[in-house]
Amino acid sequence: MVPFRVRFSVRFVCGGVYGFRKGGKNLQLLLRKFLWLNVACFSVCSALSFGQSPDAGDSLAACNSGLQACEALRTVPPRLPPAATPGGAQKTAGPAELSDRLVVCTDDWEKCEFSLLAQADLNGSEHQRNVSDCRNGSQACDRSKLSPQEVIALAIADHKRNLSDCSDGFSSCEHSRLTVAEGRAVVAAERERNLSDCKDGLGPCDSVKLTASEANQVAAAQHLRNVSDCRDGVASCEPSKLTRAEASRVTSAQQQRNHSNCSDGWGDCDHSKLTASQSRGVALAEHQRNLSACTDGLETCDYSALTAAEAGVLTKAEDQRNYAACLKGSGYCDLSRLTPAEAAAIPPVPNHSPQ
Repeated sequence: MVPFRVRFSVRFVCGGVYGFRKGGKNLQLLLRKFLWLNVACFSVCSALSFGQSPDAGDSLAACNSGLQACEALRTVPPRLPPAATPGGAQKTAGPAELSDRLVVCTDDWEKCEFSLLAQADLNGSEHQRNVSDCRNGSQACDRSKLSPQEVIALAIADHKRNLSDCSDGFSSCEHSRLTVAEGRAVVAAERERNLSDCKDGLGPCDSVKLTASEANQVAAAQHLRNVSDCRDGVASCEPSKLTRAEASRVTSAQQQRNHSNCSDGWGDCDHSKLTASQSRGVALAEHQRNLSACTDGLETCDYSALTAAEAGVLTKAEDQRNYAACLKGSGYCDLSRLTPAEAAAIPPVPNHSPQ
């Protein structure tokens, strides 16, 4: 592919010459003077068309994308040998040299060393992956390949992570790596976390580490939590630890919750704990809920609990549904339940048997 800048230059020069030819006979002398320029245009175009390799840019793109096509490029020898150290070993290209190579590829496509750029890109990706492995604490980390600045940055990140682990109580904490001030802060954080765990009843609680004041705070929090558990019907409730006033409030809350469960038909319902008024209301709610289940054809329907009038209404509705299903030929149809008049109105089933 011919670079855009070269194509533009050739097109401008050659196009200008041919533009003069359109001017008429007065320009014949000028055309003879610029005849050599036409020849030069043809020569340049031919050289660019046949001399440019179409695979170079594609190969660089393949390496940048990590494709397998890049493997072949690794074996292509560079056009210029890499710089060598006095001992004879090849020297790895530094950032400045790589920048110069990139400028060459930008300014002069023919002199671009794609293999060196692609290899530099691969080396950069591998180095960045190693830096990431070291930052994440992976065993694949190779600290010997880090630059001095990267080693310092890694040490700072490791120290911060260890401090965070110690402050949060993680088992990966290494107290020996903390400074004196950080150690005091971590001890304070551990004390606060232990106090919170003891108050909330969550996580490990070490009561031995509590001061007298903290122990009183924990006892008060545990008592309030027990009252809440008893009021909400939680299994961890200990009624023996309730005061008389608290026990009375808990009993009232339990009665209200039982009444609600019986009326709604879900949860634990103890009919024996209902008052006379509550029992009548619950019976009415249960009867209405059963009628709705029977109307919808649910398996929870108890037909024996229906009144005669309710059973008659349901029977009539079912007969109408059955007749409609037989008449339309859609849905469950029981012909034996049809009246003579209804049976006569049912169209005969067409015979699809082969002749």
